[in-house]
Amino acid sequence: MIESSAIRYFRVVTECGSIKQAATALRIAPSAISRQVQGLEDELAVKLFERGARGMSLTDAGHVLYRYAIDNRDQLDGLRSQVEEFASLRRGQVKIATVEGMLSDFLPGLFVDLAQQYPGIKLSVTAVGARDVVELVGQNDVDLGLIFGRTTRRDLIELGRMRQPVCLIVSPRHPLAGHPSLRVKDLAGLRVILPDTSFGIRQELDKSCAQAGIQLDICSETNSLAFTQTITGRTELATFLPMVSAMAAINAGALVAVPLRDGRLPATQVTLVQLAARIASPSTRLVSEMRVARMKVSE
Repeated sequence: MIESSAIRYFRVVTECGSIKQAATALRIAPSAISRQVQGLEDELAVKLFERGARGMSLTDAGHVLYRYAIDNRDQLDGLRSQVEEFASLRRGQVKIATVEGMLSDFLPGLFVDLAQQYPGIKLSVTAVGARDVVELVGQNDVDLGLIFGRTTRRDLIELGRMRQPVCLIVSPRHPLAGHPSLRVKDLAGLRVILPDTSFGIRQELDKSCAQAGIQLDICSETNSLAFTQTITGRTELATFLPMVSAMAAINAGALVAVPLRDGRLPATQVTLVQLAARIASPSTRLVSEMRVARMKVSE
């Protein structure tokens, strides 16, 4: 992983076009560079440069080694950055994939906390469906994932969970708005707009309806929870969301949450996951600990 002197000299000669110019850039004797380059050619048993009046140009074998040298330098730069994080939590980047429902209140709270306490730590947030969150975490494309429900993948570990019951969400004018609670079977034939099947919310709702032996009148589907809330607030269509996802509209009086008292929906939860094999950076560990602490407070 660490760049050897021979590879470094070879790379600089390639970029400068001659040993003399490389020696000037590196502030060492040309003979030292020449010996290192010759040593590489002897070790690999190939010619790395074509030497001409206009300077040195790479052979085909030299191009292969140069690509390796660039990749090696990039990896070394990444290693330095990660090692520096262990010495200080003043900077770093954490990539999070999340279901959309966590964008309205839960994750913004994290941004505020980090901005105040650790302004050098940057968050990169991607909002996708629960299945895609799991894929991004499993492929090591992100550091952390927030999913709706539990993960069944053995290569992921659960860092924290937060109970988030799914409620019936309606406008204040809806006939069901005044009910203190409802059973799932009371909702047979209800006209609804729902998140599409990529959402963990929808998957849990479909299972609950099947268990209760009912069908909903699905008038529309969408991949946007924000659109779902807007339509629900302006029509007599109902939807189903965790209260945290619609808290701003509920507090503003634009929507009403009616608790459900049976089936799977009252027990649903949000889970923070990480790839088991991933070595978490200090900034990732800090962010995950802050999220787990907030999950415990929010329950």
